[in-house]
Amino acid sequence: MNLEEKVIDLTHTRPAITTFKGSSTRQDILKKVQSYVAFLDSLEIEGKRVGLLVPEIEAYLPLILAINKLGGTVMPLNPQFRKEDLKSILTLLDPHIIFTVSHYNGFNFKEAIEESLKATGKATLLYTSETCSEWEKQIYEGPSSPLEGQVNNFICCSSGSTGTPKGLVFNLSIFDYSYHLISRFTRLKAEDTVLFYTSTSTVFGIKSMTNIIKTGAHAVIPTSFDLPAIIKMMQETKCNKVITTPSVLKAIYTFAKHLAPEVLKNLEWIALTGEKMPQGFPNQFPLLTHCSFISQYGVSETGAIAESDLRQGEAHIVYDENDFKVVDGELLVKTGALFTEYFHNPAQTKAAFDDEGWYYTGDLVEVMAPRTLKIVGRKKDMIKKGGQQVNPSEIEKVIASLEGVKNVVIVGAPHAIYGEHVVAFVVAKGLKSADIRSYCKGKISAYKIPDQIVFLDELPIRQGKVDKLKLKTLI
Repeated sequence: MNLEEKVIDLTHTRPAITTFKGSSTRQDILKKVQSYVAFLDSLEIEGKRVGLLVPEIEAYLPLILAINKLGGTVMPLNPQFRKEDLKSILTLLDPHIIFTVSHYNGFNFKEAIEESLKATGKATLLYTSETCSEWEKQIYEGPSSPLEGQVNNFICCSSGSTGTPKGLVFNLSIFDYSYHLISRFTRLKAEDTVLFYTSTSTVFGIKSMTNIIKTGAHAVIPTSFDLPAIIKMMQETKCNKVITTPSVLKAIYTFAKHLAPEVLKNLEWIALTGEKMPQGFPNQFPLLTHCSFISQYGVSETGAIAESDLRQGEAHIVYDENDFKVVDGELLVKTGALFTEYFHNPAQTKAAFDDEGWYYTGDLVEVMAPRTLKIVGRKKDMIKKGGQQVNPSEIEKVIASLEGVKNVVIVGAPHAIYGEHVVAFVVAKGLKSADIRSYCKGKISAYKIPDQIVFLDELPIRQGKVDKLKLKTLI
């Protein structure tokens, strides 16, 4: 059974999705899937990797379903990527076909991707569009890349601990397992109208979005962070549930309590993911005392691991379907949603598991009771800002290439809204914070550009290494 067959049930007659452009039924989505299947069929895409940088949900979702139906490998690309991000990821994933919006949020994706494809010299079909509807075809000549041996895969991007992007390979077989746990997390029913605001280019985003449609519920999906427009859409559709990050919820609440408090009264269930949850988080929302606040913990490689009722404290209850153990304080898990491999990186795949097939999460936990965990920290240095993974070494590499910079270290620091924000400690001469931010713009995603820049005469060293604990005391 392909993803379209899993998701599109025409007996559900409510709207399937609503965006700023309007609403679409399941029949509308199916017609677009059929149109894309006819369009793609002549390209013989079985086993081919197809990159999608398509922010318009009305085109993105049918493309996913059509590519999967024809046996292609879907590779979602985040529209927050910029030139250096795209270069690294396209080099790694080596797509046979790319669909991309030409311009988005002031950035020329067409130009950046064309430059990358010319540099790689591989045979690639590039489809570009200003509106994500009429597609202009460009052919890049060169040696053809090998096809995927297994069909119906997804490859989703994640930043590695070394700054090198990782391609996480997933098989369609994990979706049913994930659908079950996501439905439990959200207590999803066909009558629900769900504001879904998190990245749709992640595996969690794809699974959550399609699960809402599969269940017969109504997915309300903003395509930009326009808070008044989001609140208006919630008001018009009468959203009763929300799936988002803590920082986005806080922003929506701040606007809604003044613009349309009835939007908050309609809500009954808040499902949060993607960030560290601040202690006592539900207490920050006095107009939502009637709502359940549930947090789901997981990582991209494993899917959902546990959930927490935030009104009851910090304890996370591991789902009965998952197995776990704790070794030297680190959580290791086995789930039914495990990724297959890191794309073209068998050594990294092997290192992610112990000899018995347990996945190293990199998270440090305390066991509070049977199947009950408290997450106390991360073994790795990754920064989670507003639900986005930020790799310090990637930013350090870009800033270090700026003339005048002698040394740079990136750390994460607590932030009341975003969970964490990005702080750069820089040793440089003749530079200002504005120079560094300007240099980063267009080279890395906007959310990775340092929020705070601290200039030092030298970096503190301890036992031959930069003392990051000392640096954090300077923030």
